[in-house]
Amino acid sequence: PFSEIQVVVERGLGRPIAEAFLSFDPTPLATASIGQTHRAVTLGGDEVVVKVQRPGIEQTIRGDLSLLFMLSKALEVGIEEMRLLAPSDIVVEFERALLRELDFTEELHNLERAREFIALERQVKVPKPYPELSVKTVLTMEYFAGKSLRRVVPKSEEAKHAVTEVLHSACKQVLIDGFFHGDPHAGNILINEEGMLCMIDLGLVGSLRDDQRADIISLMIAMIAKDAATIARVMLRMGTPLKRINMNEFKGEITRILNLYLNVKSFSDFKSRELVDDFVNAAQHFQIKLASEYSVLMKAVLTIEGLVRNLYPDIDAIAIAQPYIRKLVADRFSPSTLMNESMTQLMGLPNILKQLPGQIDQILHDAETGNLQVRSLTPQLDLLPSTVHYLGSRLALTAFAFVMTIAAIVFIAVNREQALFYWLIGLSIVTASVSWSIVFLWHFVQVGKPYRATTLLQFLRR
Repeated sequence: PFSEIQVVVERGLGRPIAEAFLSFDPTPLATASIGQTHRAVTLGGDEVVVKVQRPGIEQTIRGDLSLLFMLSKALEVGIEEMRLLAPSDIVVEFERALLRELDFTEELHNLERAREFIALERQVKVPKPYPELSVKTVLTMEYFAGKSLRRVVPKSEEAKHAVTEVLHSACKQVLIDGFFHGDPHAGNILINEEGMLCMIDLGLVGSLRDDQRADIISLMIAMIAKDAATIARVMLRMGTPLKRINMNEFKGEITRILNLYLNVKSFSDFKSRELVDDFVNAAQHFQIKLASEYSVLMKAVLTIEGLVRNLYPDIDAIAIAQPYIRKLVADRFSPSTLMNESMTQLMGLPNILKQLPGQIDQILHDAETGNLQVRSLTPQLDLLPSTVHYLGSRLALTAFAFVMTIAAIVFIAVNREQALFYWLIGLSIVTASVSWSIVFLWHFVQVGKPYRATTLLQFLRR
């Protein structure tokens, strides 16, 4: 109800709506899960859109996120593969992003920062925010007269123009600026009659460091060239290997993925979502934990891919991306960049040389006093204690079950006069001992070890 929205606006701004706006439309312009927007006119006569947070939504979301976090932790403890996917880290990252999205001052700062970059682009703009009429639960921004890309006719000239501008903007944001819209779906992009596009709802944004953008370019170039070795090296830089990796097997898996998805003749045949899923699965299989910064990027890229596929799938996305790739490569290997990196390395060299004698002295001292420790990795030998523990448990439990079974038989034989009664008691003892042995054995084998879901799946597929 508008009465609740009015309370949120007036409490947030600290004054009645009539003192903050010349007019305020009580009918929502649009509604979403965390809030709704209303058209208004400022005291200075500017047409604006006021985004208002739903009352009590933050408490509800925090409770849901707490449940998600507990569930994700339970999955990580119980299923080995979930440790690599790290769903609790994803929930934490999602919580941070969502709580930032609930704080409209964050979106205000995102709008201000985005205008520094996107204002210089071709036919894409970002609404101007009004800080004096914005707080944590209320955001006031410039009104843009246009329609959502959801209402654009697919494969029309308007659709081609919109897709072209969206791809240009996305390439510049990701590859050049390192600051991009995290949720660029068709509902968050407007287009007016002149063909100008406006990106709204910047509550979720992503950012990439220079080295991360360089890795993305290296990955794209390697994928175009079908260079599995380079892709493998870049993926290792983009993540954290949790164990020693067989590079030949890893490159072989990447080659299989490239041959499966990149032998296509048009964008409409390209299955980007399946390609991303297979790369993520490959990283999981070889226990490479990808950095969480790439989660927002993958979401944005797949969202844009869906937008392009729905509106104008015949667009030449590679041709649009090439100028931005060339620029980033040129900047990456420019004399000034290489000189700056060399100077940075040289500036760190004196500290390394200064610490080296002390570290050598420490190693020699540890060797003299017998405190020097050398770690030897012997995977097969490391399995010996658990194997002995496993076999010992089985032997002990088998002996226990055998003794209990013999005792039950003797018990029945000795008490022949009441055979039926004692036979039932003996059978109960045998059943209980065997059942207890099975449960106890399962406990000994599984204690401290997460369950492998792939083992069950492989068994069911047979």
